Amino acid sequence: MNEKISLLYDYNIWANDRVVHHIKSLPNEVFCREVNLGFTSIAELISHIATADGLWLARIKGESPSTAVLFKDIAEASSHFNQLQAQIREYLLSVKDVDQQITYTNTRGHECQNSVSEIIQHIINHGTYHRGNISTILRSIGYEGVLTDYMAFLWMKEGS
Repeated sequence: MNEKISLLYDYNIWANDRVVHHIKSLPNEVFCREVNLGFTSIAELISHIATADGLWLARIKGESPSTAVLFKDIAEASSHFNQLQAQIREYLLSVKDVDQQITYTNTRGHECQNSVSEIIQHIINHGTYHRGNISTILRSIGYEGVLTDYMAFLWMKEGS
């Protein structure tokens, strides 16, 4: 597997884990609290990230995507993320050529083609974008977000 893609996906796992751990430290009601910021709650947003990641994993494996998930609590979301991220990581370890082209049908019914590395980069960017949404929601209801910057991940890896 390509080392850069592996490192970036490790960052994605680290950042998701930090967000989930942070939300677990907050009152239980924060997870499902209704907001009007593009998503109706952190629960809906985290469910969206997990559903999209699962969709992309199915596409790169040539499988039918599973149905959308909607988490009732952060513990359920955490368990699901751990399993899904392990499956994606396992898949990445088995890939010999990250430039391999994957053909799939998008949600609008169009046939598309992207490389494994492009799809993984998309998963990472999508997660980064929505982790920012989660921080915005948290700040809007009076809580701090959590640092998930890529550089913070690299500093942590280096022991800085």
